[in-house]
Amino acid sequence: MKFGNLRAGTLAGIPILVSPSWFILFGLTTWLLATQFYPDALEASRATHYAMAAASVVLFFASIILHELAHSLVARAYKIPVKSITLFILGGVAQITREAAKPFHELLMAAAGPLTSFALTGVFFGAWFALGAQDTRPVDYVLVWLALMNLILGIFNLLPAFPMDGGRVFRSICWLITGDYSKSTSIAAWTGRAFAWAGIGAGLLAVGGQDVVIANNAPSGAWLIFLGVFLENAARKSLQQNKLVTELRLYKAEDVMTPNLPVVDGGQTVGSLARGVIDLNPRVCYMVADQGSLAGLISGYELSGVPEREWDRVTARQAMVPSSALRATARERLVSDVLLEMETEDLLHMPVVENGRVIGVVARDRIMKLLVQAGLIPARG
Repeated sequence: MKFGNLRAGTLAGIPILVSPSWFILFGLTTWLLATQFYPDALEASRATHYAMAAASVVLFFASIILHELAHSLVARAYKIPVKSITLFILGGVAQITREAAKPFHELLMAAAGPLTSFALTGVFFGAWFALGAQDTRPVDYVLVWLALMNLILGIFNLLPAFPMDGGRVFRSICWLITGDYSKSTSIAAWTGRAFAWAGIGAGLLAVGGQDVVIANNAPSGAWLIFLGVFLENAARKSLQQNKLVTELRLYKAEDVMTPNLPVVDGGQTVGSLARGVIDLNPRVCYMVADQGSLAGLISGYELSGVPEREWDRVTARQAMVPSSALRATARERLVSDVLLEMETEDLLHMPVVENGRVIGVVARDRIMKLLVQAGLIPARG
């Protein structure tokens, strides 16, 4: 059984999601603080230690949400949509739907998160000093721990290891210097892979009993290996994505669209559209008209989704993707941007519109075919 993310609410209009994997991190961190860290630091009851741990973890993950919200608000200031903020086993991530258009925009977007973490460090230290800066009360230890964890979070995220925040800052600087987005992404991603390999190597040494400063025992070494593998995989995927984007930037929507789509009436049955056609052309696509206006699109995908025994009972209007669910694009738009929007919005087709008239349709499988022909992705069986 596959469990999806849980929606915890919204912040500044952005959905806050919680991955099931996050509960593992939440429980483990709370247990470690309550049974090891706080008992060693402060003599108190077991209930007090658990209350301190729970408060620490909740406020720290609230800090992570604010860190990601900072990225998101800067992105929205530059008209980049933000789909959600998700907490997961490695912390949090903002799903920003596309890359920045200019290097300075990316620099501000990437730096906003660590700067927020540093600001929260000041807030928690400031609250500790305002309360008297003692070392005999549970609240003192919670505030100092939160201040230090935000400081560590900010510093860690500034490591120039793409695709972390510091890696994106590094890419934006390379982009400013070279003026080449693709080359800058490649430099940053390979730097990120180097950091990942170094982390994996240090983790292996720690597991073997060596003290490597950032890890000095088997558990911390194993965690470092886990982080290194995660980072290496993310950086490698970024390199692959960069190759795809570079290839797709060679094309515009008009280069891959299917022009002059046949127009059918919404009352026509699926059978009349699919029979004798779908086997020969599974990518067939029709515009569905309703009283002279575009009501929607129906493709081989929707036709195949209707059981054959119902072909003569289901109409095109019932099976189509309605126009309200479609997202139009312009003929001169880069295919890389078209595909990104399709992936983000889970679209199979995008009408190409000029002067208010549909002049063609871009199909996602047509874009995939370009990438297969370029040898960048494997052909599906």
